[in-house]
Amino acid sequence: MHSMLYYRDLNTHIHQYRRFFLLSLFGLTASLGVVQLQTSQLQAQLTECIGKPYGFPGCPIRPTENEEETSIPPNCGDGFIDAEEGEECDNGRFNGLSECTNSCNILYCGDGIISVLLNEECEPKTEEIYVIDETIGQMTTETRYIQATCGKVCSIPSCETGECVGGCAIEFLDECTAREEDSAPTSTNTPIENPELHNAAPSTEQSTQEQSTVASQSICGNGLVETGEECDDGNRYNYDECTNACTMPVCGDGIREGAEECDDGNFNDFDDCPNDCFIAVCGDGVREGREECDDGNQNNFDTCPNDCRLAICGDGVREATEECDDGNFNNNDSCPNNCKSSDCGNGVREGKEECDDGNQNDFDTCPNDCRYAVCGDGVREGAEECDDGNKVDGDACSNACILARCGDGIIQQGEECDDGNNDNEDACNNSCKQAMCGDGIVQEVEECDDGNSINTDSCTVSCTKAMCGDGIIQQGEECDDRNRNNNDNCPNDCLLPICGDGEREGLEECDDGNRNNSDQCPSDCALPICGDGIMEGIEECDDGNNENADNCPNTCKIPKCGNGVKEGLEECDDGNAESNDGCSAKCTQESICGNGIVEKDEQCDEGKLNSDEVTNACRSDCRKAYCGDGVLDQNEECDGGDNCSKHCIALTIWDTYNWPLFGIGSGVVLLTGILFVLVNRKPKIIADAAIVEAPPSTPASIDDIPLDELEMPWHKWDV
Repeated sequence: MHSMLYYRDLNTHIHQYRRFFLLSLFGLTASLGVVQLQTSQLQAQLTECIGKPYGFPGCPIRPTENEEETSIPPNCGDGFIDAEEGEECDNGRFNGLSECTNSCNILYCGDGIISVLLNEECEPKTEEIYVIDETIGQMTTETRYIQATCGKVCSIPSCETGECVGGCAIEFLDECTAREEDSAPTSTNTPIENPELHNAAPSTEQSTQEQSTVASQSICGNGLVETGEECDDGNRYNYDECTNACTMPVCGDGIREGAEECDDGNFNDFDDCPNDCFIAVCGDGVREGREECDDGNQNNFDTCPNDCRLAICGDGVREATEECDDGNFNNNDSCPNNCKSSDCGNGVREGKEECDDGNQNDFDTCPNDCRYAVCGDGVREGAEECDDGNKVDGDACSNACILARCGDGIIQQGEECDDGNNDNEDACNNSCKQAMCGDGIVQEVEECDDGNSINTDSCTVSCTKAMCGDGIIQQGEECDDRNRNNNDNCPNDCLLPICGDGEREGLEECDDGNRNNSDQCPSDCALPICGDGIMEGIEECDDGNNENADNCPNTCKIPKCGNGVKEGLEECDDGNAESNDGCSAKCTQESICGNGIVEKDEQCDEGKLNSDEVTNACRSDCRKAYCGDGVLDQNEECDGGDNCSKHCIALTIWDTYNWPLFGIGSGVVLLTGILFVLVNRKPKIIADAAIVEAPPSTPASIDDIPLDELEMPWHKWDV
């Protein structure tokens, strides 16, 4: 197998959206890293390390104690490249799904990572050797591509134009026919920057002595297996079954030798070098190396594509079980982010679906075509209640495709108002009627609203709560005079006063809690009024007048004779019950004739001058002189006797006998006699006809009647 080495210095200047990067080249080699080595004091001794692989026994190695751990820049993933923090790229949430890694580093051919995103099939073999940096004159290392000249190889990128392109593709060259030792890499005489001493590569004194001893006793490559040799195939080809050190290749010792295709010195079977030290072959049915899968077939549309990398949805390559892959992360185009054709009705909104509710109900918020309903297209779908295909907002179907209804904010026919809310207590109620008292809805300014026109229930027609004093007799009230005067016809509890309940209210003047009409408070609860004609309370009488001199005085108390108070019909009241003292026991005035005081029924009283004999004097019975008192008084012609008339006028003879009357009488008698004789035919004595009636012998004057036989009309007889 023939091979040759290429060197390159890798200085990356990365742009965010480019897959390739520029490298400054020194010939065909690129430096992938500069490591300062501790060599200043031993530089003369280290010249032997130039051209040797990194880690060669006795050569310096990088310090491990101060080696900084690789960390992800703090703002990696924000979509902005921050070169000061070490970011080479930053694609935001697409980091790790493109040529920009999750740590904001650019993937490139030669980075040791087979990236499907870059369509890499392999990574070229590299080797790190000791060189001299000509610019600083210090020892450093550089990484070389190892390019084989026969067999299965991994192509290296071409960097002739300043931009590296191509590479990382598997190539099959002519079959190797001879074993040739790889040409040693060339080196530069560049000194080491900031030389420091470091421990040499692992090499013990014992191993050195053993090698010296072995070297002195055996010759590797003479075809003879001698002491200390594990093998000796008599050639200098290091990549057959026997290495150039005459040892059998050991996979995992970190040294590629023998038939090993790689050896990374670890036992991770899923890195670039599997544990058998053979580069993984995709399609052999064994998952190894960096293979993510290996199903042993060449079907690119099963679960494991032909590159043995799990399909990455969004890389633009349809593979494995992907139904599509448009290379973007727009979940709402024809190819969703799961690279599955959208399935309307599966409950997942994807692709060009505007919605997907997972059902087949065409009249919910998401129709069966997974497109939102368009109001006004004339097709009722989704949650539309109607769709009349016009823009008239005042017809039966509004511009929101909602059937006209109270509360939609649009005043339709039959509505008085429509404020578009569900507040039933504002100016427009939920029936789209203007708020008014009696509509059954309590508005802000109303105390109540029972929706009727009954003014005597608990809510009045003015939508105020019924209460005593509002002037309306409600149920349970007996009266309501619209005031708070408790002493009128309607007390403050709106119940008519009940006389006799012991509570004075309304117009009651009293209320002693009984029905006794003869106590201080009568049964009508009105204080007795003397003179109203109704005897009540403690009144003993009430004659209905204000006359104090009758049987019922103004005190409405029956007069009591003998109490010393003249009242009622009492003529007097001398405080005793005795008569003949001027005031009788019945309180009537008693006359005392002869006391010189004209009293009561007395016509006169001249005291001691009273006389029944003196002309014109006051008589002893206190009567004035009068005709018939037997005393000829002034203006009397006579007083007493047969010839004195009742008027005390002296009578004449004619007056005495009354001749005219006598003559008439006599004539009557005569005629009667004549008639009698004629009738009876008997003779009558004429003398009888001439009989004249003698004058009466009775007194002719009232003066002739004794006084004790006369009843005087002014005399009051005691009973």
